[in-house]
Amino acid sequence: MSRILFSLTPITGHVRPALPVVRALVGAGHDVVVHTGTKFASAVAATGATVAPVVHGRDLDDAELDAWSAAHGAPEPGVKRLQWDVLHHFLGPVPGDLADLEAVVDGWRPDVVVTDTTGIAGALLARRHGLPSVQLTVTPLPVSSRDTAPFGTGLQPPRTGLQALRYRLLDSFIKRVVFKDAQRAALALVDDAGVERPEAFFLDWMPTFATRVLHLSVPSLEYPRSDLPANVETVGAVLPRGVDLFEPPAWWGDVVAAKADGRPVVLVTQGTVATDPSRLLFPAIEALGGSRALVVVTTGTAEPEDVLPRHLPANVRAARFVPFEQLLPLVDVMVTNGGFGGVQQALAAGVPLVVAGRTEDKAEVGARVAWAGVGVALPTDRTTDATTTRAVADGVRRVLGDPSFARRAGELADEYARYDAVARVVEVVEDLAGQRVVGGERAAA
Repeated sequence: MSRILFSLTPITGHVRPALPVVRALVGAGHDVVVHTGTKFASAVAATGATVAPVVHGRDLDDAELDAWSAAHGAPEPGVKRLQWDVLHHFLGPVPGDLADLEAVVDGWRPDVVVTDTTGIAGALLARRHGLPSVQLTVTPLPVSSRDTAPFGTGLQPPRTGLQALRYRLLDSFIKRVVFKDAQRAALALVDDAGVERPEAFFLDWMPTFATRVLHLSVPSLEYPRSDLPANVETVGAVLPRGVDLFEPPAWWGDVVAAKADGRPVVLVTQGTVATDPSRLLFPAIEALGGSRALVVVTTGTAEPEDVLPRHLPANVRAARFVPFEQLLPLVDVMVTNGGFGGVQQALAAGVPLVVAGRTEDKAEVGARVAWAGVGVALPTDRTTDATTTRAVADGVRRVLGDPSFARRAGELADEYARYDAVARVVEVVEDLAGQRVVGGERAAA
């Protein structure tokens, strides 16, 4: 039996993909401890793992991120907001999280540390104690490459040498100017942790700090890179199958009947972080209400009656949550703000996409959806990140009217089905844990 420590950023899209892996490791007889927020404590406990609560870190419900940011002086969306978010959400919680993890290690030394994409504290802990670590990506692969545009810009790979040159200049500007303060802050965190400074830009530390980087996606949804580090491996997506209880809403029969009658079924969802319904839900309801399609709207973090218009169009149904595992087989197109997990669930079910969002990693998600030919990415307002009624209507019309999108989504569904991400992650973690066991005894640090 090995000891495995998970350090997971308390955001739904970061925690949920890790839970099937946690459950599998517990089921294999390993001793697993998970450090994450209170919101996810019961879900972690249900896997059989031990919960290490956030004590010194920031224990914040991800549904409250926007409100917390506004209360702490965050600027409006744009470059300054991006800079602020990186400093306050990505780097700010690291010292407290690292203190929490040190308290765990003080009485329980793990064999392997597993983190998510933004898990700097877990990565620093592993380096400080000489422990092997695995980083699970929950976003498009953010590693810089000469074959891609700078991450976060939402630009597809260069098609010409001149475009590649422009991207290199843009990359230099972003790293040296836009994120100059963030780079300095990240290096200070490394110094405070007593860890040797990496030479690269802080967003490229992932393959430097981690022993193995396991990208939770499929090759067809990721840009090819000729310079990909050898310790990065694409392993397929971890899909939350069998995780959520399903109690059909009262209108479930309407969805089944619409599908049987050949009416398009459109799912509209906005995730758990960017929760302002005016960004996507309102424009989508206005665009699709009264159409032939049966429209299902999921509100995620609030009950529909609390955030949606009191009187919905006759063809619109709403719920706070419906397990995608049950709903997606009946859906013809999903309209989303671009959460990476939800997008991959749709594609694993062969559902094409309309994506409208640019905050967090969503510009990169939308760009990959368009690049892979599985959907379209809509423009959004630079300040509010809201799309328009016309854009949604045009996007849905285009995807439903062009069979190439559904055909390509079906090809990706076949690709997802060829992977067993949970099994591969478990295999890698167990291999690394085994390297710390000598003659049946736990290896010395």
